[in-house]
Amino acid sequence: MPRENECGMLAKPWGRAAAFQGVALGLALLSACTPATLPLDSTGRVTKQFHSMPEAALPLPPVSSAGTMAEYQRELARLLHEANRGMVFEGAPPNPVRAVIVMRAEIDVLGEARRFDLLRAPWHDPWLGMLVEQTMRRAEPFPRPSMKLLNGANSVAFTETWLFDYEGRFRLRSLSLPQADPPPEDLAD
Repeated sequence: MPRENECGMLAKPWGRAAAFQGVALGLALLSACTPATLPLDSTGRVTKQFHSMPEAALPLPPVSSAGTMAEYQRELARLLHEANRGMVFEGAPPNPVRAVIVMRAEIDVLGEARRFDLLRAPWHDPWLGMLVEQTMRRAEPFPRPSMKLLNGANSVAFTETWLFDYEGRFRLRSLSLPQADPPPEDLAD
């Protein structure tokens, strides 16, 4: 008759045999790695560096220091202007502007754009709508929204306006000066 502790082991389908199989599987996986891929210490054991995730494995953008959505929007606008430097006009927007494009952007907790929705785009210049999305893509990844801005959500959303001049350059309304005065009446004729 088997002893009590042996009976307990016999009754459990995942007893010692399964534990030995798990150890054997782990050893087989480790032996498949070459010594060059596993950093070893002086005793031949795997160093702790192997167990911790290297910093380069997850290159996350920095967390934004913006305290409000308006500040976060201006921070992204500066980033968009910087990423598209040759396409941004300086000074006040002309009067009249060539086109006004309004886009709703949604940025997730990792600083990635979830979606871009054009809310207003010119029918006479459809390529400007595509250009707006390209300007957003050039500036990615965006600063991660702070926990305060997320307020328990998975993303933040805002609306930004692109003001285009007649040379195809733009300026974001968040960083724009007041619009220039209209041309005098006598020059319009």
